[in-house]
Amino acid sequence: MIDTDYWDRWEGMEVLAPVEPNPFDPDRHPEEHAAFERQTAGAREEVEQAKERRREERAAAKARYLEDETERELVRLKARHAAEQRWTQEQAEQAKAAADDAARVHDGATFLLDLPPTPPALWGKGEDILWARGEALMIAGPQGVGKTTIAGQLLRAVAGLHHEVLGLPVEPCEQRVLYLAMDRPEQARRNLGRMFAGNTDERAFLAEILRFWSGPPPSDFAADPASLLRLAQQHGADVVFVDSLKDAAVGLSKDEVGAGYNRARQLALAEGVQLVELHHVVKNGADGGKPNNINGIYGSTWLTSGAGSVVLLWGEPGDPVIDFVHLKQPMNEVGPLKVLHNRTTGLAEVFHDEDTDVVALARRCASTGVSAREAAGCIFSAEKPTNAQVEKARRKLRELVKQGLLTERAANDGKGGRGQGDRWFAAAPASWTEEEEPSDDRYGQ
Repeated sequence: MIDTDYWDRWEGMEVLAPVEPNPFDPDRHPEEHAAFERQTAGAREEVEQAKERRREERAAAKARYLEDETERELVRLKARHAAEQRWTQEQAEQAKAAADDAARVHDGATFLLDLPPTPPALWGKGEDILWARGEALMIAGPQGVGKTTIAGQLLRAVAGLHHEVLGLPVEPCEQRVLYLAMDRPEQARRNLGRMFAGNTDERAFLAEILRFWSGPPPSDFAADPASLLRLAQQHGADVVFVDSLKDAAVGLSKDEVGAGYNRARQLALAEGVQLVELHHVVKNGADGGKPNNINGIYGSTWLTSGAGSVVLLWGEPGDPVIDFVHLKQPMNEVGPLKVLHNRTTGLAEVFHDEDTDVVALARRCASTGVSAREAAGCIFSAEKPTNAQVEKARRKLRELVKQGLLTERAANDGKGGRGQGDRWFAAAPASWTEEEEPSDDRYGQ
């Protein structure tokens, strides 16, 4: 507010003492009278000029005061507006946090009893699930075995351009897909480009549905766990491909780094962002060969502990046929499989090797059938399969029975043969010939 009392104090200050009357008689002393009048007029003019200067000075002072007061009031208004914005933002964040907490809190009956019979699958069918919704999928392997190839086929499928990968269906994304091409982005671009070469007529669709980040991430995901979710939200993505983990966080062999990245992963998953992560293995397994368990994955244990599914690709760089091993499973173990890379199209498909195909083995042993141990030796290419491998083979055989490809004969039905326990026989009709053999999807893969 303006201080009006300040200006009232100056009232009357410009009034000067009245001028004395002319002491000279104009008739008797005309010259003196005229000189005195001139002097008096000059004095009055000086008084008027002084009064005008004072009015101008007062107006200028008042204008400066008003300008200063206006500037101070403007600063106060800006501060009040900024405070209101901050208050609104804080209230919105608190409301969102409360909503998130409410969405993640369930009563005991709902959480424990209202379970679907199988996890919702993003990549899989029935209980054969390679990628479950709400759980990260890790694809690991040495250099040059096709991790980007498998990831690229998944990318095409979640973008809605294809329906299955390696014979298993894939659910398309609901929003957008973000591919973090952090490891050799130009090489990844060439590999992925071959897969999309036939989609030039869908340029507008690809421009909308896919986003690619090239090079190092904006921040280390382990050091700043919220940055992965933030990056996905900035691009409107509900599926993110991380290629690869070694570029997402530095020092993955350290538990604090592995735990930091897992925190970033879980924050993204909790907000509905689905993850596919490409990663590497230790240089060699325990015996110098292929890793046969989760310990063969490079880095902190928290990397694999926080993943829902871990797939191992194994072979030499450039091998056309590689091993596909499901090391960690949401439900059933899928495979192991042989995967054939088509170098022309850049795509991969399941390769049915007669030497490791238990259905083919059962057909060759039409009269005696196949035992679980024999099937394990076939599936895992092992001369002396372990008990764990035998049990996995048994589950696989019984799954093939459900698919109608094999029949099972119990050891005590008098027809099991050779006293070697339960045996499995090919269910194919005798009329089957090699030319009439069903296509690759007969194994339900």
